[in-house]
Amino acid sequence: MKAMSRRVCLAVLLAMFASLIAACGGGGGGGTAATSAPAAGGAATSAPAAGGTASAGACSDAGKGQQITMWSPLTGPDGDEMTGLANKFSQENSLGIKVTHTAQPDYLQKLNTAAAGGSLPEMTVIRAGDIGEMVARNVLKPMSDAALTEAGGVDKLKGEFTEAVWKAGEVKGKRHTIPLDTHPLVLYYNKDMFQKAGITMPTDRPMTKEEFEKAVDALNKNGVAGVAIGTAFQTGAWFQALIRQFGGDITNSDGTQATYNSDQGVQAATYIHDLKAKTTPQVNGAGDPEVKLFQQQKAAMVFHGPWHISDMVKLPFVGFAEMPQIGSTYSVWGNSHQLAMTTEDPAKQAAAGCWIGWLSQNSVQWAKAGQVPARKSARESADLATVSPPVAAFAKEVEAVKFLPPVAGLEGALWGQGFEPALNAYLLGQSTDIKKGLDDAAAKSDQIIKDNAAKYK
Repeated sequence: MKAMSRRVCLAVLLAMFASLIAACGGGGGGGTAATSAPAAGGAATSAPAAGGTASAGACSDAGKGQQITMWSPLTGPDGDEMTGLANKFSQENSLGIKVTHTAQPDYLQKLNTAAAGGSLPEMTVIRAGDIGEMVARNVLKPMSDAALTEAGGVDKLKGEFTEAVWKAGEVKGKRHTIPLDTHPLVLYYNKDMFQKAGITMPTDRPMTKEEFEKAVDALNKNGVAGVAIGTAFQTGAWFQALIRQFGGDITNSDGTQATYNSDQGVQAATYIHDLKAKTTPQVNGAGDPEVKLFQQQKAAMVFHGPWHISDMVKLPFVGFAEMPQIGSTYSVWGNSHQLAMTTEDPAKQAAAGCWIGWLSQNSVQWAKAGQVPARKSARESADLATVSPPVAAFAKEVEAVKFLPPVAGLEGALWGQGFEPALNAYLLGQSTDIKKGLDDAAAKSDQIIKDNAAKYK
């Protein structure tokens, strides 16, 4: 009996051991496949994606334990959102990578000063229009193939972005940045005024020229402007979009010559001038007075940047929509925050790449800051409408945003030192010959572009 008992026990133990092996193998037809696995280094990072599932891809251990400081120009509520995301990544990634976000007023000046003193951070958020100059100054460093792999792989990343926003980060054939967002002009409108006038704002497309002008005329009465048109940034941004809508552009393809003094430039300036004269001829200057007029319900519409969303959502009468299409080709002015590296250290670049990949995959959360995610899968996520209903209302616009070539100093040469003074003077009645004004401005822009080419050679 004792021998038989021992044999029975042994048989039971062997059966249990065989069952345990089968259960752990997972290779049979009835097994459940693993959803993720550690990379070569044995560690993987994960974070809640748009839908709440853990999916941030796997990073190698090349950046394990690294400390990353990232500067940015995000000095408002968007900076708080970025700090929260950096903290979340730091707490949840399994590699012990810590990211510290620091908002910097006058961030370009501080980057240049830090570069001169050898005290740059490892990363920076940079506006698309500043990429060319910061590359020329050797502040931004090319992303290594290894870092791009950590971020998700260049081919996969490229497929997630519009061609325009992706190209903004490539200088002289080298990848310097990964897009985070696009922030285009937004059409803000008074829902109560529209409803009272029996006007329906399209939600699946931009207003046509006829619809927009009809709404302006219907609402432009009783001390209320149909649309608030100012000067400075607002009209300068719309001027560029309208030139493109009318079939032109503000510069040639390689950014070596101003082209905003074309027939399309005159047409764009004239359209803005005539609309302003009819609605808000007295509104001008810095500080966005046209936005304040709208918020006081003295204008039925206003268009401006998405950085006003945080204040607009506090006003129950405000609606959010795409910019109208006035010309034959839809185009919207916009800029982009992009993620760049300021170090060439392999371990630091690997850690930064891992953070970039995580942030990009989770960028639907960045919409809380009033920015449209540049990543297609985040932008088209059903969660976008929950995270930020206002951003979801105009997110499609990013497909119509075009960026300047990444040439050092180009944006300033064309805009602030170029067409803006001439456009402002025309809108305010200080000059009447807009063609001459734009011709003179373009000549000045061309000289600045030429000087910059020699300066940043």
